[in-house]
Amino acid sequence: MTATTHAPPFHSPPPSPDTTGEPTGATRHLCTGVHVDEEFRDLVIGEICTTPYRRIAPSYGFDLVPVMRHAWLALHLTSLLRSALAAAALAPHLLGYTVTSLLVIGGFTLLVLLERAWDLSKRLTRPEEPLPGRRSKKKPKRLPRLPSAYDWKYGEDEQHLKRTGAYSLLLASALAAVAYFHPDQGILAVYTGCAVAALAAVAGGLRQWWINGIQKAPSLRPRRLSHREQVVDAQQKHPCVVYRRPAHKKDTKDEEQGLFTLFGEESPFIGAGTLIHQWNPPMNVQLLRPGSEGSPLHEREHRYPPFKPHELVDHLREAVTQLREDDESVRLPVEVRDRVYVAQSDISKDRSLLREEVGTSVMRRIIDRRDPAYHYFLEAIVPDAGGELVATVLLQIGVRGRTLSLSFAACVLTRTPDDFRKAGEFGQHGKRAVISAARRGLFRLPREIRSLWRVVHYPYFLARALVFHKRDLTLKPMRNVGIGSRISIRQEHAEEWSKVQLDKTHVLGHMKNVEQRLLKATSDFLRSRGVDVSDFDNRALQIINSGIVNMGGTNDFRNTAVGDHAQFHHNPNGTTAPGGAQNGSAT
Repeated sequence: MTATTHAPPFHSPPPSPDTTGEPTGATRHLCTGVHVDEEFRDLVIGEICTTPYRRIAPSYGFDLVPVMRHAWLALHLTSLLRSALAAAALAPHLLGYTVTSLLVIGGFTLLVLLERAWDLSKRLTRPEEPLPGRRSKKKPKRLPRLPSAYDWKYGEDEQHLKRTGAYSLLLASALAAVAYFHPDQGILAVYTGCAVAALAAVAGGLRQWWINGIQKAPSLRPRRLSHREQVVDAQQKHPCVVYRRPAHKKDTKDEEQGLFTLFGEESPFIGAGTLIHQWNPPMNVQLLRPGSEGSPLHEREHRYPPFKPHELVDHLREAVTQLREDDESVRLPVEVRDRVYVAQSDISKDRSLLREEVGTSVMRRIIDRRDPAYHYFLEAIVPDAGGELVATVLLQIGVRGRTLSLSFAACVLTRTPDDFRKAGEFGQHGKRAVISAARRGLFRLPREIRSLWRVVHYPYFLARALVFHKRDLTLKPMRNVGIGSRISIRQEHAEEWSKVQLDKTHVLGHMKNVEQRLLKATSDFLRSRGVDVSDFDNRALQIINSGIVNMGGTNDFRNTAVGDHAQFHHNPNGTTAPGGAQNGSAT
């Protein structure tokens, strides 16, 4: 399969707000997240910035390029502070001031001990948890009880606090004695410690200043993109997604069977979020002529399909895109795109689909042929709350055996962590926030000392970025290297769907709106092409009226009796009892 460069794209999605001007709220929050969450920052650096041999997952509701740029800024700032800490401890020794190095290292150790003592004291003096329900003025009398695991735990904490305090006092006395006998080097150690403390405060204030800029900047995309950023920008918008099939299970033991899902235990729609809804099994509609119910099958059916699959796709795309043309108060900002999912093992032989822009003829050929290696989906995306909530609907269309087959899936992206969004709250930005961040940076110095070993990651990331700066290794075959997308940073830190509360009404409403429009538009298209839609409309009505999110499986009702004067008769042998039904149910 070859891609044509002269033909225009089959469908150009509406430009993202991030690329045209105002960034979405999700982009701002993810850019803030790399400054406040070190693990998330390392995830962006390790999996996105320095991994050119793996494809980037699609970006839904956000732009990945500014997140990469701020991840590097956060890494440089943190590594600068930790490098200064290491230099403050080792440089005096290299210059001949060994006592100064010992005093600085002892001071760092004392700070860590004091932080440990403070944490233990807070755990021991925390207020007693109130009892549930209405408080009474009189304290209830409690009967004597044996010591619990809680008491033993905090009894150990008390012993740890005493030992930590003793070690701190002993170390402080030793440092004071050494400084007394070596006053010059003691003063130098004090100056070094003050310089380190000032640098920690400056780093904290600078980090908050960058976060304030993220919240106010009209655009977060860099003016000039690096080569790696250009590659990531192209891959996050590319219609082809390379997914990874789950590994084959070689265990022959019988495993407990869970709910059957059409797309497997691991969703192939990486980046789209949690798979919450699907048609299981897919809807199959025979292409029959209307008004000929009494005729034989060979006379009723269309021997040759009255339409091409890509014609139905064009009709559905236009029907869904019309939702963007409504008034602002009722407009649904849906984005319709074309997605082709290919397994990394299938695309390893021919990667022409990744090298060139996918043209109209190539995309139509994929839709009409329905090659088992290329899975086409019409994708409708509905972002909400500034990209914090994203509902994605995917519809697969195929015509085989004189039958129209429709597969449907719906995925959801939920909100980012609260720490990522805290900068937009009242009192969390501005000049006072910078001063508070500088003070927090000073008090976080013991944590930076404990994390000093992580500074070794900095030269490693820089070396990888330097080696792979101008290389896109996904376009050329590499031995034993899979290019499938492994992770989505947006999906990895999204809120769990089971913990979402009132946001579910918005997300499920958007999903149902798009689903109903797709069903109605399909019915109109089939009717216009001379296809009997009675069976399709009946099945579509069942889907629309369904109040249960279908995630596969069957509804099994056992030991029940429904209806007036219904009776249940149980038979231990599992056979049908007189007057009853199989499996012990009667209706």
